[in-house]
Amino acid sequence: MEKPRPPILIVDDRPENLFALEKILRQLDIEIIQTTSGMEALALTLEHHFFVAIVDVQMPEMDGYELVELLRGNPRTASLPVIFVSAIYSDEYHHRRGYDAGAVDFLSKPFMPEILLSKVKVFLELYHQRRQLEIANLKLAGFARQLETSARVSQQITSILDLNELLAEVAELIRIGFDSYFVGVWLLVPDRKVIKLNAWGQSPNVPRLVCEYEIPLESEKSIIAQVCRSGTLYLANDVTADPVYLPNENLPDTASELVIPLNVKTCLLGVLDIQSAQTGVLTPETVSALHILADQIAIAIRNARLYADIRQFNTELENRVRERTIELEKAYTQLELLDRNKSEFIQIISHELRTPLTLVKGFSQILSREKQLQEDPEYQIQVQGILNGANRMAEIVNSMLDIVKIDNSVLDLSPKWLDLHELLMSLCNELAEPVAKRQLTLDLHPLTELPQIYADQDALYKVFSNLLYNAIKYTPNGGRITISGFFYTSDKNDLANDLVEIIVSDTGIGIDPQVQELIFTKFYQTGSVTLHSSGRTKFKGGGAGLGLAIARGIVEAHGGRIQVESPGYDESTCPGSDFHVFLPVEPKLLSSREITTQIAELRAHALSQ
Repeated sequence: MEKPRPPILIVDDRPENLFALEKILRQLDIEIIQTTSGMEALALTLEHHFFVAIVDVQMPEMDGYELVELLRGNPRTASLPVIFVSAIYSDEYHHRRGYDAGAVDFLSKPFMPEILLSKVKVFLELYHQRRQLEIANLKLAGFARQLETSARVSQQITSILDLNELLAEVAELIRIGFDSYFVGVWLLVPDRKVIKLNAWGQSPNVPRLVCEYEIPLESEKSIIAQVCRSGTLYLANDVTADPVYLPNENLPDTASELVIPLNVKTCLLGVLDIQSAQTGVLTPETVSALHILADQIAIAIRNARLYADIRQFNTELENRVRERTIELEKAYTQLELLDRNKSEFIQIISHELRTPLTLVKGFSQILSREKQLQEDPEYQIQVQGILNGANRMAEIVNSMLDIVKIDNSVLDLSPKWLDLHELLMSLCNELAEPVAKRQLTLDLHPLTELPQIYADQDALYKVFSNLLYNAIKYTPNGGRITISGFFYTSDKNDLANDLVEIIVSDTGIGIDPQVQELIFTKFYQTGSVTLHSSGRTKFKGGGAGLGLAIARGIVEAHGGRIQVESPGYDESTCPGSDFHVFLPVEPKLLSSREITTQIAELRAHALSQ
């Protein structure tokens, strides 16, 4: 397209003067527009942007002075430079009047053509400089608009996580910011050799495009498909002369097109398509700015997809958790029902067993007193065996009833002030025979300095009996069992805040840390059930799995705590175990957490003394 030449206006009522001026000015690369009337000159200034006007002073109807005054009164022509020429008026008065009217110069005829050309050239140069400045300002305004668009796109990228909403917003921002005819974001379709139009921004006068418009990647006549195959941008400054351009009937005014790949590292996600209704407007600076935006859009697409994947994963996870929670609640309800049924079954069986056991024990005792049987040692052994079995069975039944009471929180306690040393001494005397039989050493450290505690003697007897029988059972022959104790007093002068600690230590096979909490649950077996034994002191002989559960229930019913410490399980090195029983001097109702805190505080206080 030929560049327009700067226009100049010459006004003179005599055609011969106009011809002479045109002949002089023809040497310049300008467009010469002439008229013989002041009124017509005014009309021409409204149609053209003249860089200078050469006006004859003396004209009929409207002289040069009146014309210039009217030009100065119109904002559109107020700054138009005017050079007066006159063959009659050459005196100082008319020169001053011309300058007062608004002329920039006054030439009297005859004048040298070179002088006129020199003056016109000055205004022509000023015109070119002004045009360059306007172009520069337009470029700066365009750059500012592009920078603002980049900032707004970046803001949208960081604030919008929904992919479709993000792409639609970004496409419209780019269209407006870069004064484009159409902007589209095309994304590759997974597992298909096509690229789909996902979002676009278009001029208001463009027909609405059909959503999900697709182009096969093998298309030879498509700039978009070409960019997908090559992975590099493609610029067609004039699509009518481009052999790859694929016309779209919905975009009839497309004159130039720029397609930029949307890459994240080496992965192509799609393309950014910018179309303009003008040729040659996609400058290198514009292409560079759009390329930067394309990189940001590609990262935003990846992040939006990752967010969508995470959101979908979270939704699926929440659904699975909800389903599992429902299943667990059902399972827990069933377990509660089964546990309740089991407790009820144990209670019923225990009561049912008590009657025949009472009969067996009663008749066994009667038989043992029969004179005929007393004289026969073999019968005495058999009757005593029946009686021992019945007693053992009675102990198990009583243990089962204790478990039921503990589970239902109805354990009956008859507390009184008692001496723990006397209780433990009595228990040690009772165990003297089985301890000697197993070649064990049972040491009871003096506990006479411990205060009396308010507790149920029979219940605590069961606690320490179970702990000591447990120590005997899992300590090899020749081992040692030790009973020691400590007293922890608080600064509050309140017996309910004072504690005694009884420790039952052994040199046995130890307990794996992973099951140290499980051993206090009912029916838990540390070894194989094939090792079950009715004897209470046989090495590693299994039991009913109730002793430690009963011990915990009784201790906690007293407001205390029982716990075990052991380095681990090892039958060769026998690391041993320590069972700690904490009992308040005078029980009070405390939560499990409060008891734990109280024990820790009292221990720390004792160590600091």
